[in-house]
Formats: sequence, structure tokens, C-alpha cells
Amino acid sequence: MAGDPRLPRRVGIVGLGLMGGSLARGLKAIDPTVHVAAAESRADVRARAVADGVVDAVHATPGPWLLDRELVVLCTPVADIEALIGPVSRAMPEGAVLTDVGGAKERVFEVAQRDGDPRVSFVGAHPMFGGRGGYEGSKADRWKGGTVAVCTDGTPPSAVARVSALHEALGARVAPCTAAEHDAAVALVSHLPYLLASALSLAAREAGPLARLLSGPGMNDMTRLAGFAFDIQGEVARRNAHVPEAARLLERHLTRILAAIADSPGAAREALEEARGAREALF
Repeated sequence: MAGDPRLPRRVGIVGLGLMGGSLARGLKAIDPTVHVAAAESRADVRARAVADGVVDAVHATPGPWLLDRELVVLCTPVADIEALIGPVSRAMPEGAVLTDVGGAKERVFEVAQRDGDPRVSFVGAHPMFGGRGGYEGSKADRWKGGTVAVCTDGTPPSAVARVSALHEALGARVAPCTAAEHDAAVALVSHLPYLLASALSLAAREAGPLARLLSGPGMNDMTRLAGFAFDIQGEVARRNAHVPEAARLLERHLTRILAAIADSPGAAREALEEARGAREALF
């Protein structure tokens, strides 16, 4: 079977959770000739990844095995990504590319500039799809039809092209942007929704037993994001300096809608129909 020319021949993955496991499965599904080596701290997951045939080699920690990797992807929580950039890049060969899947990019980029080995290019990336479930929830087609933000600042265009080609080969659409542009956008469409879901969950708890009894699918949908573990989403949200600006924008629109529903049926209809149209334009 011919290899996919868009993919590197030797890929490293650090972390075999939901995203790392899905990446390994996806690579093997589209091109079994790609050699995938991984690091994963959990012995049971290491054993399962080997048994599932999604890795060619697996290790407990990053180390000398990284020396022959052309491209390495950090698929860990963002705090771990920041801690790993230095040691992982120093273990990689000259000219290789290091990338990640973290949800906040400006601070990760700063860490890469400060701690990363200059022999290795770092390209920040963020797949805008994921969820919960760990390795157990990983699947080969997770990238298909999704969008991946790939940051263009601070690295050679050739390295950006290599990371973009990886995600495109897996079936995703690439959205080039700077780290600052990424964080400003996801502050509104990802991090603020998580914080709102968390605040709404707390408010509903305070509303009493009847509110709890009457909570239905709408409330379940609205608070779903609050179910993410702090290490996965909270650590990301607190790293995004654009969240307060996003909250002010939301407050402005909420204030306008509240004023409209207090004003008249016509004003309420106009404001909420505009919002419905905006939602339809998004999705």
C-alpha cells in the first residue's frame, strides 16, 4: 500500500487520551506505513494501544526514542504541554517539527519561544473538536469534517505547511491564524461558553429543588460544557487573556436583549429573531 505523501514517515505522540488515541488511530487508518511511537503514563492504555495496533512502539515517558521522530504532537492537558515543550524538543532531531493540540495558544507560544530547542520548529495547533472519554473514546475518524486552527507566527512557513498537511490528511479543514487571533476567537466561542455553563450550573443549584426537578434537555444542553475536568478546560480558559473582553461583549448583548423584552413585544421579537438568525448563520 502506497504511503500518503502528506504525512511524515515517523510520528511521535505524547499522551494517548482522547485526542492522542484518535490521532494514532487516524494515522494508521489512512496510512499503515507511518511509524507511530507514543508516550503514555498509564500502563493499561499502553497495553491496549499495542493490542489495538494503533502504535508501533509505546513508552512510559518521552525520552531518547524521540531522536528519530520527524514530527511530534503533544496531546496532553495544556499545563503539561507547557512543561513538555522544552524536554521534548531537546530530545528531537534537528529540523523536526513539534506541535500540540492545546486550546490556548498565546501562552504556549511564549513558552515555546522561551524553552523550546531552536533546532526544532514549534507550530501551535488546536483541533476544534474533542470531547470527553479518554483513550476509550478515541476513534479514527475524529478529524474528518472538523476544523483545526494552525498558528503561523514565530515559525518557518515550511513547518506550518507540514503541520497543516497532517491535519488535512486526517480529513480536517485548516484555519491559519496567529496565536493572538486564535485566543481572541476561542475566548468567545469556547472558553466563555465553558465558564457560562459552569456559572449556570451553580445558579441552578441555588435555585432550589423545584428548579432541579424541572431541568430538562435545554438545561442539559446549556450546561454540558461544565462537565469538563478543570485540567482539560479550566486550565485552558484561565490562560486566555481575551476572556474578559469576550464577557463584556456578551454582557452588552444580554443587556440589550433584557431591555428589549422589558420594552415591548415588538422590541423583544426583533431582538430575539435577530439572535435566532445569528445562531443559524453560525451553524
